[in-house]
Amino acid sequence: MKKFTWQEMRKYWEIHSSLWANQDYNSDPDGLTNVCYPGAPLWLNQYYARFQKEVYKKLFSLLPPADKAHALDIGCGAARWCRFLTEHGYQTIGIDLQRELIEINRSRYPDCNFVCTSIQDYHPKKPFDLISSVTVIQHIPFEEQDIVIQKLRDLIKDNGFAIVLENIHDQGPHVFSNTIKEWQKKFHDAGFSTIAVQRYDYSPFLRIDAWISQQLVRMGGRSNSNSPGSFVTSSTLKSGPRYYLRNANQIIQRLAVGFDSLLEPVLVRVNIGLPTIHCGFLFKAV
Repeated sequence: MKKFTWQEMRKYWEIHSSLWANQDYNSDPDGLTNVCYPGAPLWLNQYYARFQKEVYKKLFSLLPPADKAHALDIGCGAARWCRFLTEHGYQTIGIDLQRELIEINRSRYPDCNFVCTSIQDYHPKKPFDLISSVTVIQHIPFEEQDIVIQKLRDLIKDNGFAIVLENIHDQGPHVFSNTIKEWQKKFHDAGFSTIAVQRYDYSPFLRIDAWISQQLVRMGGRSNSNSPGSFVTSSTLKSGPRYYLRNANQIIQRLAVGFDSLLEPVLVRVNIGLPTIHCGFLFKAV
C-alpha cells in the first residue's frame, strides 16, 4: 500500500476541505461529517464522537485548574475542542489546514483565535500550558511525526500538558498509526512523560460489521477507499442490488451501534486491555 507523502497529505486536506467544510451546522454543529468519517451517516459519526469526548473529558479532568491558561488545539477541525477548552477557562487558539473551515470557525466562535497553518509552520509568540490533538498526528507521515511531536514539546511550557487521541490500529494511504507503546516512545523521546493512557473504540459489533462490509465491497455496496468521500450514501444509489445491499448494511450498522453503545461505556470505564482502534494519552512536558 502506497502511503501519502507530507506534500500529498497537504493536498489531501485541501481537497477534503473543498468537499466537506460547508456543512449544515444546525443539524451537525460539531462538523462531524468533516472531522470523523466523511460521508458516513451522522448517527454513526455521533457514536464515535461520543466516546472521543468521554475520553477527552476524562483526561482533561486530570489537569490542574485553568487560571488564565493558554491552549492550542492542532487540527482543530470544526472547533469542538476549542469550544470545550474555552468553556473551561482557557484562552484558546485552533490551527488547521482547511482554509474554508478556519473562516467558518472564526464566524462561529469569535472568542477563540484560528490560524490556517500546519503545526510545522506555526510560530506563536509564547508557549502554551496545554496542547490538544485529536486524531491529527495519525494523519502525518511517519517520517514527519517525530518532527511534529518535538515541535509540540517546543510549544509547551515546562510542566505543561498534551491531550492526545490517536489511532493505534489502522493503516491507510493517509493513516499512519502507531501502537500504544510506539506513541509513548515518540513522546518520551521528545521530552514528555506519560500521565494517563485511556483506551477507547473497542466497538466489537462495529468490527463485525466492518468484516461484513468487506464482503459487500466486492459487490459494490460500499467503497473501502481511504480517500475523501469513501462512503457511498444511500441518496446516490436509487435502485438495483447495490442500493439494497447498502440499505441492508446500514441496518446492520445501526444494530451494531446500538449494541456497542451499551457495551462501550463499560469497557472505556474499566479501561480494559483488550484491542481497540484508538487510544487517548495525557502527557506532561518534563
